[in-house]
Amino acid sequence: MASLGIDLGGTKTAFGIVDKSGKVTHRHEFPSASTGYNDYIKQLIHEIQTFFDSNNLQISDLKNIGIGCAGQIELNTGKIFHAPNLGWRNVEIGRDLKEAFQNIVVTVDNDVRAATVGEYLFGLKSRPSSYINVFLGTGIGSGLILQNKIIRGASNSAGEIGHISIQHDGPLASSRNRGIYEYFASGTALGRYGQELADVQSQFKANTSEERFYEALNGANSVDGKLVGELALSGNKDAIALVEKTAYFIGVGITNIINLLNPEVISYGGGLANLGDILIQPMIKTIQERSIPSALEKLTIVPTNLGNDGGIIGASHLHLIQDDGSILAL
Repeated sequence: MASLGIDLGGTKTAFGIVDKSGKVTHRHEFPSASTGYNDYIKQLIHEIQTFFDSNNLQISDLKNIGIGCAGQIELNTGKIFHAPNLGWRNVEIGRDLKEAFQNIVVTVDNDVRAATVGEYLFGLKSRPSSYINVFLGTGIGSGLILQNKIIRGASNSAGEIGHISIQHDGPLASSRNRGIYEYFASGTALGRYGQELADVQSQFKANTSEERFYEALNGANSVDGKLVGELALSGNKDAIALVEKTAYFIGVGITNIINLLNPEVISYGGGLANLGDILIQPMIKTIQERSIPSALEKLTIVPTNLGNDGGIIGASHLHLIQDDGSILAL
């Protein structure tokens, strides 16, 4: 029997067949429809059916479908209350897939939580008693596993570390908190730092022979985290300084997690993590300087191992999570 994992993102949907060892044996992706949920669900069902046909697979051999999607989700029904990256509210994706693929178990959960399950089952060398997976991307999210149980919280919103406050009187966020972690430490933050620096430098002529950040933009109309990261990797000193600033704040937030939960293993992944040492080294330095020493003694901090497949692999195993959060043995 086969398992299908779906990683439902704001710009693309990736899915694949995952075997018992956590290997993706067949895969496919397509752009996530921007015209609304009704068009999207029709496209998703069509893409799955076509995928099975083109790979000479039988849908009748499919045991379960798991979906990871950013947003607030009702576990027992698979209803997505709010998917901000897609502009959806109160969509019944679990119900609709169950109707399209009858007699197949369908499970819907948060995308970072799905990736965390994938890393926990297949990405780590061993399964730690307490494990936290931190996603560093446009925003910041996390998945929490304590004593072999995924922590979901009373309303399935546990792990929203991007919305903890690290500046009590900072800017007001949509979550109603102020000075939230991801405002200072995400890909969005890195882009904002870049835009602010470009605006300042554009007002003054360079008094150095080194290429400033503003000149390196080559007339780009807007600055985002991806562009700042690319300039940092190319050696631009201003861009490197912006990445290091972002890394410092990432370290501050992770320190809060360490001091609160005393985990055995923390892994990190996401687009920002792809910047490598220019981000990770100052992040680790900050963690080492600020964390409770006893909490660091048995802590291991590692990059995620499953890469872009983590969401697919984890989603395909969401059916293993019981109502109390415990994860069934494979």
